[in-house]
Amino acid sequence: MTRVTTPVELRAVGPLSSLDAETRRVLMDRASSTNADVRARTRDMIEQVRARGDDALREFALAFDGVALPAFEVPRALWDAALDALDTSLRTALERAARNIASVHEALRPTEIVSTPEPGITVGRRPDPLQRVGIYAPGGRAAYPSSLLMGAIPARVAGVREVIVCTPPGKDGLPSPVVLAAAALANVDRVFAIGGAGAVAAMALGTTSVPRVDRIVGPGNAYVAEAKLQLVNSVAIDAPAGPSELLVLADTSTMANADANVIAREMTAQAEHDPDAAVLAVLFGSSDEARALSERIRLALDVEVSSTPRGEIVRQSLAARGAIVWCATREEAVALANEWAAEHLLLLVGDTERQGTLATLRNAGTVFVGASSSVAFGDYMTGANHVLPTAGAGRSYSGLSTLDFVRWTTWQEVSPSAADRLSADVGRFADSESLPAHAAAARAWSGASGSMKDSVKTESRTSFARRLYDAVPLYDPKRSPVALDLTDNTNLWGLPPEAERTLRESPAARVTRYPSLYAAELKEELARFVGTTADRIVTGCGSDDILDSAMRAFGEPGSVVASSEPSFAMIPIFAQMNGLRYVGVTELADHQPDVDALLAANPRILYLCTPNNPTGALVARETIERVIREAPGVVFLDEAYAEFAGVSAVDLANRVDNLLVIRTMSKAFGLAGLRVGYGIGSPALVRDVEKSRGPYKLNAMAEQVALSALREDRVWVDEHVALAVANRERLAVAMRERGFAPLASSANYLCVPVPNAVDIGQALRARGVAARPFPALPHIGDALRISVGPWELLEQFLTAFDSAIDSVVAESTARQS
Repeated sequence: MTRVTTPVELRAVGPLSSLDAETRRVLMDRASSTNADVRARTRDMIEQVRARGDDALREFALAFDGVALPAFEVPRALWDAALDALDTSLRTALERAARNIASVHEALRPTEIVSTPEPGITVGRRPDPLQRVGIYAPGGRAAYPSSLLMGAIPARVAGVREVIVCTPPGKDGLPSPVVLAAAALANVDRVFAIGGAGAVAAMALGTTSVPRVDRIVGPGNAYVAEAKLQLVNSVAIDAPAGPSELLVLADTSTMANADANVIAREMTAQAEHDPDAAVLAVLFGSSDEARALSERIRLALDVEVSSTPRGEIVRQSLAARGAIVWCATREEAVALANEWAAEHLLLLVGDTERQGTLATLRNAGTVFVGASSSVAFGDYMTGANHVLPTAGAGRSYSGLSTLDFVRWTTWQEVSPSAADRLSADVGRFADSESLPAHAAAARAWSGASGSMKDSVKTESRTSFARRLYDAVPLYDPKRSPVALDLTDNTNLWGLPPEAERTLRESPAARVTRYPSLYAAELKEELARFVGTTADRIVTGCGSDDILDSAMRAFGEPGSVVASSEPSFAMIPIFAQMNGLRYVGVTELADHQPDVDALLAANPRILYLCTPNNPTGALVARETIERVIREAPGVVFLDEAYAEFAGVSAVDLANRVDNLLVIRTMSKAFGLAGLRVGYGIGSPALVRDVEKSRGPYKLNAMAEQVALSALREDRVWVDEHVALAVANRERLAVAMRERGFAPLASSANYLCVPVPNAVDIGQALRARGVAARPFPALPHIGDALRISVGPWELLEQFLTAFDSAIDSVVAESTARQS
């Protein structure tokens, strides 16, 4: 059966030069033309909310939504129920969109900027998250959960303390279930069933029920847009919003770059939003090619519009503000696009022209590059924000981002010597402006450099140092040498025999020549050892080199590194060193990570250590799998002690693309002094870590000794791992006999809760023995971590421990008496 199509009418078709003045005005002037009635009614509604607050809101709900609302706020349980009831496939799509939005906006998180224009002068600009923001989520002609995600998730990423949502109620008094589900997914703080201009006024001014916010974002109808504009002196808003719009910029020179069906689909998709939507196809090339392509687009539009359920809306939009125009040159077409300043711009040009043309497009809300980059993908799933300037506002506004949810604090610091150098010129400046007190304040510092030294902070750091390094501590575990050191969890049985022979007999050339670029031979052997392939292995100078390099590879400046605590002490330091924001999350009472809290931090990097350092607890397999499945970024799983635990997640690293397992040869293999670390992950992860760490990071001696240990010493290693496990349990029995309750450990150390751990640690050192004190561990209290080795060494420890305990108890008793 042949489908009957009705020709689509467009406002204009033809060369740009042929458009009459009125047609060009209609196409170009898309600024909000809110009529006087809308402005007046909106003004009245705002004043009613200002004067009568909640009472006015109840009247609006009854008049506009047809519902009597006893309360405006929607309980959290109803959002969660809406999320649970959501179609599984839709929920999966929303979750995917949320992850991508979070990932993109993490990369766009603003960070502090510090400048030193002259020695001694420091000027900084710090982004401070807003305290409370309001998201308006439409619920009139259609519900838009995507818009809620686009507003709420960047606010969360930026660090906003409280996010509230206003969205219209239905006849049952509740907002759209899918909008409530999105609210639960975005983890907003409060939801109110209020719509229209009244909702905007309530958030801007505050009422008994609705708190006042610092900024309002989100699309809405003409009344919502008008209310935001009228209240701009009371609250910050996003860009002035109007109907949706699209400009397609297409090179007609080849069919591949200007497919009529692609253009028709995209024009139809944007036109279906609203009868006032504007869609414009701008073609450039020869007039014959443009005319032919234009005709193909019109025919394709006929088919598309006839088959879409919202066809009548599309027809109204195209007839009012739809056009296909063509220009003689690329430059003329780009000039038109920049003047039109589209909300969405689809760029269809040849591969060789893409980057050059993209660079000249300055005024679009967002540009979609290439035919497969459908605007629909950006509307929902790429992670870029779809809250964009319309009606030509793109000439001065940008799309919504984390920048919209911070305000900037500028700070300045002038050292005494710099004040001395500035005083004369500032005094002259102030004199010229007839401000004598300013001049006197400046000149008071003349000569200060001779009588007053700059602050310690200024003198202790060079003027070229990175400002973020002010807060980075220099790692120093305070391990002075002792006769028996049980603090670093290394192999206390010594070097494996073949590894020792290789070290002793290595030729001089191994030292005088550079090592291999990325330790390719060792990669092959490590891959066989852990059960993977060499392209999934990255090596480094210890596992901490892998961790540092991986943070640099995957952490955008300002993004979050979340770690379960207690854990490896270098993780927050590496985060700070790389300009990342560290979030430590205290583990649960059962010594398992608090996964909900870790995920709530929206981390770009999520770090777990199993067995945990210092407790020795294993992270449950189901926990690891959940973290990998739900984490918005890369998961680092530190398995430094995996050989002693007998379990590993390397099999997961072989199957997923967001897991990096970090291992070391410092512990079971006894090569701590040679610093051999490695990571296992997808080939793409491995390549990025190798880019970050660079070549030659594993010295040639270390590689050869590690190869010998892997090839020839595996039996020795396995035997001594078994000895370490047996002696760990034997030590646990000995500690229990002394009245202590060591934690269950799967590593080569034992964590033992003891009172006054620091004092006991000092008393042990006085007796020539070192164990690592950990004061105030969560859910544990003070504890000692004791490395396990040959039993004769542990007997020495026990003797010293008994003496240290007696000494600390005696000193405590003496102080009390």
